[in-house]
This record gives sequence, C-alpha cells and structure tokens, in this order.
Amino acid sequence: MAENTRWNKKIFALLLNEAKGVRSWRQFAAESGISYVQMRKLAMCEQENPPRPKLIRKVAAQAFGDIDLADFMFAAGVKAPELKPRRPQGTNAPSAAEKYRALSPRDRRAADRFIDFLYGESETAKNGQ
Repeated sequence: MAENTRWNKKIFALLLNEAKGVRSWRQFAAESGISYVQMRKLAMCEQENPPRPKLIRKVAAQAFGDIDLADFMFAAGVKAPELKPRRPQGTNAPSAAEKYRALSPRDRRAADRFIDFLYGESETAKNGQ
C-alpha cells in the first residue's frame, strides 16, 4: 500500500522535466491535453496546490523515460494504492517514488536539500537572512 505523502512541487517539477524529454513545454502540454500555462506553473514550482489526479494521468500518459503515474501521484501527495506502475516488460526496477520512500528520514532530508540546491534555493534565502 502506498503511503500518504504531501505535495512536493519540486519533485513534481523534476519529474515533469524528465517526462518532457526533448519536447518543448508547449508541445508536451498540447500532447498531454492541458494548457501551456498550467504546465509551466507546475514546471516552475509556481502552483501552490497539487494537480488533480485527472491532470496527472494526462501528463503521465505522455511521459518519456522511466517516469510513470505512480511517480507523479507520489510527488503530488496522492494516496493511490490501486495504481499499477507502467514498466517495460521484464523490468523490475523500482520507480522514483519507491526509491524515495525507501530512503531513511535523514537521506530524504538530504535529497530534499539537493533538490533545493538544484533550484537555487539556499538555506539562508529560505530563512530570510
């Protein structure tokens, strides 16, 4: 059973970027059937509320690479034990969400700090110093 998580817009944005592949954001949005503005808000971590499962399914259906629906749902904080991850046949590799869940709390904090680093957010900027 998947654990209940909280909305992590940074992880969601990283997944979106990976799922986009070589396509432009406009092309990825059009192929996913969502607005370009909505896609950019999610990609730039500007949306405060998590996307609804219907939107997530649209994006996941057009994802390139190893990103699947379970990864997006995990990043959005959606508890969805009924989901069956899309994996190439014969592959038992864990999803990004499964890998993140397997980390210790200390390693999760380190991963979160790394994501902050990738987005250029320093600890001093977060603390207003």
